[in-house]
Amino acid sequence: MKVLIIVDMQKGFINNNNKFLIENIENLLDNAGGGFDKVISTKFVNHSSSQYVKHLNWNKMQRSGLSEFAIDLPKDVKIIEKETYGLKDRMFSGSIFKLGKNIFTADKDEIYICGTDYDACVLAIGYQFFDHGFQPHFIMDCVGSAAKNPNISPIQFQRQCQRIFGKNSILKSKVFYDKFSKPIFPK
Repeated sequence: MKVLIIVDMQKGFINNNNKFLIENIENLLDNAGGGFDKVISTKFVNHSSSQYVKHLNWNKMQRSGLSEFAIDLPKDVKIIEKETYGLKDRMFSGSIFKLGKNIFTADKDEIYICGTDYDACVLAIGYQFFDHGFQPHFIMDCVGSAAKNPNISPIQFQRQCQRIFGKNSILKSKVFYDKFSKPIFPK
């Protein structure tokens, strides 16, 4: 099963540095969406007692209009609310990722990740999947950062992913357009 995870594409995380993601991810969904068996989107929710408020004095994203999605998501998308950089630890057990009644296993399922911010949440989710035996794949033209000066540049992100997750961990959306334009994966 091919699983696409769209990370935190909410209005409060989009600015001039990463607004290209809206069009790129919507194109990915339009042109290759049928190639994914499951589409999951994370939704970050901040709260008054969060680590972000306590340690970073960051109060944004507390269920306001900023929390709304900036992209058009498919009707059947599964939304995961999260309060951390990564996903909830209880969603993982050994080499299994559980999402409601859906169970994904590292030996059978492929994880593709896109969204924002590649230097924080995108990378954190990649680490979680890798640590549980999955090979995460990052769609390079569908990841970005809202930071004016992200901790790492896009090239550094690509190199870091290839070093940490393997040389095949970085893809471009064109790979999906070419591959999924053939009726290999039915909708």
